[in-house]
Amino acid sequence: MTEPLRTPPTPDQPVPRFTRGELAQHWALLVTLTVLALTGLALFAHGTWIGRLLLALEGGLASRGILHRVFAVALMLVVVWHLLYILLTERGHRQFLAMLPHRRDLTDLAELLAYYRRRRPDPPAFGRFTPLQKLQYWGAGIGSVMMIGTGLVLWFHTKTMALMPKWVIDVTTIVHGYEGLILFMLLFGWHLYIVHLSPGNFPMQRTFLTGTISAERLFHEHRREYEELFGPDAPAERPEAGGSP
Repeated sequence: MTEPLRTPPTPDQPVPRFTRGELAQHWALLVTLTVLALTGLALFAHGTWIGRLLLALEGGLASRGILHRVFAVALMLVVVWHLLYILLTERGHRQFLAMLPHRRDLTDLAELLAYYRRRRPDPPAFGRFTPLQKLQYWGAGIGSVMMIGTGLVLWFHTKTMALMPKWVIDVTTIVHGYEGLILFMLLFGWHLYIVHLSPGNFPMQRTFLTGTISAERLFHEHRREYEELFGPDAPAERPEAGGSP
């Protein structure tokens, strides 16, 4: 735990939250999963108008397949990049430890639900990451690994059929398609709403662009982390120099 700073920050003071490398990982994952979702949906819903539209925009079945495989490899590289970041850097290791589920998350989640139902006046005092942020992280991480695994089985289906019965390929095809649909809804529905469209964040929270968060947001949304950095006092405006006492 770092020693709290003596002077509370001003409400709009930017507080570093993510490094450039972490932002780059986020953007790489965003781009690869977006392209994979669109190229996968084109095949998954090929008999519908949206599937036909996506196939036309992607240049047909052949080019869709190439795009999907290229970005599948990109997703594998992003996952390896993230794992190496966790294993080989102190910062990445600390971030990962902060993302691990904890018993307090259950209490925080219950208090958050009580706050949403207006059973308590204030949200719980979260630490570095909220329970919902942890759910999104682990959902995206586990989902990506499962998509890679099932995708490799389908990519090399000729070789896998020599080792496995055909029904395994059929089941994998169904799992891969619906799993991709669930991951798409998780990231581009729930995640988009929580981070950007929910009250207080609309129309966009800029942390994913700047890597910083205002001291006021940090105080209200991650109180325990704020207190580790600045102590218990809330952000306060500085008196202007030369102003009246």
